[in-house]
Amino acid sequence: MSKLVIHSEAFASTGNMAAEGFRRLLGRPMLGLLQTTLREALQNSIDAAKMGLPPYVLLRYRTLEPAQLEALRSQVFHELPNSDVAAAPLRAVLSAASVRVLEICDYGTAGLGGPTSADVPPEGGEALDFVNFLRNVGSTRDTYQSGGTYGYGKTSLYALSACSTIIVDTQTTFRGAPVRRFMACHLGSAYDAQVSGRGARRFTGRHWWGCAGADDMVNPASASDAVNLAQALGMAERDAGNPGTSILILSPQLEQQSAQEAGQAIVEAVLWYFWPRMVRSTQDERRLTVRIVVDGEEVAVPAPEDCPPLDLFAVALRQHHEQSDRLEDIVSLRPKKLLGQLAVTHGLCAQRMFDTSRDSALLPAQASHIALMRPVELIVRYIRGVPFPDERLEWAGVFICSREEEVEAVFADAEPPAHDDWIPDNLSSSHGRTYVRVAINRLNERAASYAAPQTTNMGATGTRGQSIAAVSARMGRLLEYASDQGAGWPARKANSRQGWRGPVISRAVFVRLELDEHQQPNAIFEAQLQNDDGITGLLIAAEACLVADGAATDAGDMPVHLLPQIVSLSLNEQHAVGPIIKPGPEGGTVQIRVRLRSQSAVGVLLDLHKEAEF
Repeated sequence: MSKLVIHSEAFASTGNMAAEGFRRLLGRPMLGLLQTTLREALQNSIDAAKMGLPPYVLLRYRTLEPAQLEALRSQVFHELPNSDVAAAPLRAVLSAASVRVLEICDYGTAGLGGPTSADVPPEGGEALDFVNFLRNVGSTRDTYQSGGTYGYGKTSLYALSACSTIIVDTQTTFRGAPVRRFMACHLGSAYDAQVSGRGARRFTGRHWWGCAGADDMVNPASASDAVNLAQALGMAERDAGNPGTSILILSPQLEQQSAQEAGQAIVEAVLWYFWPRMVRSTQDERRLTVRIVVDGEEVAVPAPEDCPPLDLFAVALRQHHEQSDRLEDIVSLRPKKLLGQLAVTHGLCAQRMFDTSRDSALLPAQASHIALMRPVELIVRYIRGVPFPDERLEWAGVFICSREEEVEAVFADAEPPAHDDWIPDNLSSSHGRTYVRVAINRLNERAASYAAPQTTNMGATGTRGQSIAAVSARMGRLLEYASDQGAGWPARKANSRQGWRGPVISRAVFVRLELDEHQQPNAIFEAQLQNDDGITGLLIAAEACLVADGAATDAGDMPVHLLPQIVSLSLNEQHAVGPIIKPGPEGGTVQIRVRLRSQSAVGVLLDLHKEAEF
């Protein structure tokens, strides 16, 4: 196994950008380092996914074993920068008794292909992924409606490292043939140093470790050398049949004190920023799978639908996927243009899987947020709105800008290097600035008013008795504070029923209001029963729960005749009077009819039981 050699970039006579300049290109992200790094790395993995193959990402947080640490010192970093000041950060990490690493690996992606030298043009339309990731900075995006400009945000990988150093192992193709590449990179600070036979020279602070090439450059180690180096460091296994890239971040600076806390922080960040690509309504070829391993132990990553409040966001996103008639157009009037669509849903606060009281918590204790994204369905940021006065209730929205090329390009260009905002002033086009500014203003208005909508007094209908329009107008405002998703199937705890594949019933979704034969208002809810294995002997039990707005009276203090009542349940061809139905072996849409007997908001709790246990 060959030892790698170092190439330290000197300033050219025509000038270069110092390493500090590259780090500043990232700007000042609104997020923490770990969150920014995971967003950048996973977005790149999603953009690099091969057509028709869903992206798969493995995240490993571990301590290098003694033999792996020795290989790091003697094989990879055998040579250090030719300045004590420049070498100090890396030397401090390498001299430590133990070194922790964060490894980000993707599979089913294109890897870092193309030429390895920035001055070599590609052939036959081949991508420049290797030089754009390891040599250049700030290359424009070359994937239609991709996650963002490729190159700037990668500096977050270096920023997370205590010694600003990463190691890259990639299985890719070059000129139609499979190739393995291994290279280490350090992003330090500019410095002056003596060079044998050349006197004093100025260096940019960028360094690469690889195999000696022409003009003092280094090329990545390849073939068996690359494989052996990756194995010596304990990096994830891969071969020509598993293309993709592994990035090893040396000595990551994580705020979390313990490995367990770090693992949970990684899970929370992945879910909060990538749930749109992980929900069940996302097409299989686009769905992101993330596996997280901390010190050799698997950390469970729940489905967003099982992790409140992401279940509410998942419902809102599904309305986009199904082009629901509940979508709200966000429009610019001058010039007239559809800017995108908004879906908003609400429900009862369910038990959280993460500690929301932490200062660093991402998932809110009470959701009142609109997730902003482009058609690629990656979170740009959240607008936090006004929550419901009753802390037992919450709401969530999803805005996706139009996929029309002109509009999508405007919102993409409005993003800073960290892809964590839409900034109108970033745009040179006056129309573009208008589009982004109008969309943000409309969404801010919606976020401020959703939990406290303005209402107007309803006049007489001129018809006998109660009209359904009048009932809907009055009761709809009350149900607005309840749940178009009831409490439903209880959230699974992090350590229970992981991997369970039995029957599942979703939360109950409020559909409409009707008048029964006695002119009494009935709320119609629907839920989805999944029973792929055709299991029989089940019972579905429904319970109508009273949701008092604000500080209204609890249900226990109200007269029985004022409480909501389950009238019936229906599933496929089955119909049951009362709160219990016995489904057959098939799944389907469960319809729940609830009689409303007071002007209070209601929700529906659903549960599945084995018939013998009921």
